Amino acid sequence: MYSEDHSAKSFERPAFIQLLAFLKKSKGRVDLLLFLKWDRFSRNAGDAYGMINQLNRLGVEPQAIEQPLDLTIPENKIMLAFYLAAPEVENDRRSLNTIAGMRRAIKEGRHCTLAPKGYRNARNEQNRPIIIPGKDASHIQFAFEKMATGLHPVQEVLRLVNKRGFNCSKNQLWRILRNPFYYGKILLPAYKDEEEASIQGQHEPLVSELLFNEVQDVLDGRKKNHPSRQRQKEELPLRGFLLCGICGKQITGSGSKGNGGVYFYYHCRCGCKERFKAEEANWIFEKGLHEFSAEETVIDLYMKILEDRTRLSVPDKQKALQELQQEIDKNMARLKEAQQMRLDKEMDMEEYRNVKKTYEPIIKTLTDQQKDLSQSSMEVSKYILPCTDLLKNLPGYYANATLQGKRLIIGSIFSGKLIFEKNYYRTTGVDPVFEEICSTSAGFGGNKNGTFRLNFEKSHEVPRTGFEPVS
Repeated sequence: MYSEDHSAKSFERPAFIQLLAFLKKSKGRVDLLLFLKWDRFSRNAGDAYGMINQLNRLGVEPQAIEQPLDLTIPENKIMLAFYLAAPEVENDRRSLNTIAGMRRAIKEGRHCTLAPKGYRNARNEQNRPIIIPGKDASHIQFAFEKMATGLHPVQEVLRLVNKRGFNCSKNQLWRILRNPFYYGKILLPAYKDEEEASIQGQHEPLVSELLFNEVQDVLDGRKKNHPSRQRQKEELPLRGFLLCGICGKQITGSGSKGNGGVYFYYHCRCGCKERFKAEEANWIFEKGLHEFSAEETVIDLYMKILEDRTRLSVPDKQKALQELQQEIDKNMARLKEAQQMRLDKEMDMEEYRNVKKTYEPIIKTLTDQQKDLSQSSMEVSKYILPCTDLLKNLPGYYANATLQGKRLIIGSIFSGKLIFEKNYYRTTGVDPVFEEICSTSAGFGGNKNGTFRLNFEKSHEVPRTGFEPVS
């Protein structure tokens, strides 16, 4: 006797495969195969007829205990067809009901299957199934933030999240970074005449839509911000921002080994004799940042002006939102009219699809504009506060920043290259906004030629370590 608990949708069942092997080996010694009902034999009519023929060639008669049929009587084949087709029809109906139920749930913004990484399945107060952020949510957010910088390939981001304790393969991370579910959308697959759609989910997003789109730009190659091939050194934050005061070519930096350790220098890459100690140049630059930090009252005034300029008055904002809503309603009405014409067979499917392709992008664009306008004041305020803090304590931020952070600060202040000579820096390019805010500072001045001089005085306070090699 062989028993199994696998579905009868196919004959790829472990126990049945063993039984078939036994029947082939015992050909001529077995003449009857018994099972409870025909739907336990198979729930697929086509497969069932093929297996009946195979068993007959082995001299075995399949027979249901509760639904016996004498297949030598031609009329009983009608009953056999019914017994075999009924469970297949039942399966198909159950499948259709499941698909319809899942699509209805997705259209309502509900996730129907196992929670993806970063979430967990739970139940709300009405005992309805929901998904909520899980223990890995912070790792997912970290991965998106790192990827959005454009400085790390997927393999490097994978190494960083694995180091944090997030168990994930490269393919899984790639699918996570591509999945709109993490910014609140659920993908509704195309089905029959329905095209694929993106539905606003009821779950809590782990990342913003802006961050998700930035990651897509990086993955698609539209955003490239990769570091230079030359490995950056903590001791050389100014490398890449300096020009030679003698020949005007770019200055690089490197370390020299000597008694007591490695000593770093900035030097010209074109062979001229321009060469100075990185430790002193870095210290003078950092010291000089204290001289052109603007007063707090000036920064607060500029931030207030910026906030006021980016915030619409309440009546103007409401009017703009109303106008956008009117445009959305007008285009939605056109789309619904096309749907009605399709239902009344006044429009063929190809024409209807063309109408959808025309109006759905318009509606999405208008909806996004409406959303951006609703959140504009909040978003600006969110970014203004950190900028204010940075400008008020620029030297402190720079001193405590990572190498990448220091380079971002330098690049944000100076649009041109720096030249270091006689214990001060000069440049021809300063960010105009920064220049305006800090124009009253004692350490920041310009001349008629458009050259800005940063009066960073050298001091005996420059730290020394080890025994510096003779140069």
